[in-house]
Amino acid sequence: MNFKTQLKVVLILRKDESMPKMLALVYEKPGDGKIVELPVPECGPDEVTIQVMSAAICKGADRRHHTVGHRLAKYPVTTGHEFAGFVYEVGKDVTCVRPGDRVTADNAVPCGHCHYCRIGMFVHCDNFGSLGHNIPGGFAQYLKVNQRAVFKIPEQLSFNEACLAEPVACCIHAMDRLAVRYGEDVLVFGAGPNGIIVSQLLKHSNANQVVTLASTQAKLDLLAEYGITTVLVNRDDPSAHQRVLNDMFPRGVAAVVDATGSPPVLENSIQFLRKRGRLLQYSTSPDDATISLSPSHFFKYELQYYTSYCQVYNFGRAVAVLADGKVKVDKLVTAEYPLEDFFKAIEDVTDRKVLKLIIHPNG
Repeated sequence: MNFKTQLKVVLILRKDESMPKMLALVYEKPGDGKIVELPVPECGPDEVTIQVMSAAICKGADRRHHTVGHRLAKYPVTTGHEFAGFVYEVGKDVTCVRPGDRVTADNAVPCGHCHYCRIGMFVHCDNFGSLGHNIPGGFAQYLKVNQRAVFKIPEQLSFNEACLAEPVACCIHAMDRLAVRYGEDVLVFGAGPNGIIVSQLLKHSNANQVVTLASTQAKLDLLAEYGITTVLVNRDDPSAHQRVLNDMFPRGVAAVVDATGSPPVLENSIQFLRKRGRLLQYSTSPDDATISLSPSHFFKYELQYYTSYCQVYNFGRAVAVLADGKVKVDKLVTAEYPLEDFFKAIEDVTDRKVLKLIIHPNG
């Protein structure tokens, strides 16, 4: 090693020693996560560093990092794609925010130059980037993002509410896919966080009647507080809720949204579609899951089965519907934890009674 190389190494070490430190959750590989100390990220000319005040656990994606791994992941990575906080530092070219602003940020980072980006299908980007999956995310005291991803949040919106802009944005993409026409009746199966959010969006859409079904009465009670009509699913006797729906909609409904990811629910929900009805699968199912469809039935009644995956560029609309109260998420928070208790929280999230668990990296 020559003198110049030695000097360069020494300077790098000294710079690292002088940099402020933070705590962050890092998964070295699926299931191998630790709380570690890292340097606070330095923002480039067009980047913003955010001091994370609230970050929500996603039952699907964050549990996959903790178990089998996520398909988008590039390990090691700091997970957490639902977050909000204060602007800590801005780059010299940043004009949209300044230190102290309350913000959230879009986690999706399409490349912009692949085939699908060039035809406007950003969700299907060949090089899809996502904070919390293959870019450092929000289960840390600080993270950095490009300024184009940052959205200010109003004072009336808490950080706990604002960090749920990501699932709201995903539900808005589902609404775009569903394209409800005026006067249509819609059923939603599932009253987890996404089922609750998409039900509220449907209530403020062109839909005539929106009915949400679930097997947990407490979740239906929360939906009722938000003004949504509900039906309790009877797991032991499905014919009970089937009779209720058949009485309400003798010809079926225009659209069904599955927010359960359960293959049996998906398969059984087809019976409630009217002619030219649409079945939208919102929630992911196990990779090896299958369902049985009758091609003749779909052909005869011109039915449609399609899906809604992820979101890109919907954060502005998500923050807007949260800010004006069309979508309420204040009562979705089941419990809150400091970053140090993340591993307790990631186990607690499997409880059927849990809606959203919030991590507070900065206390």
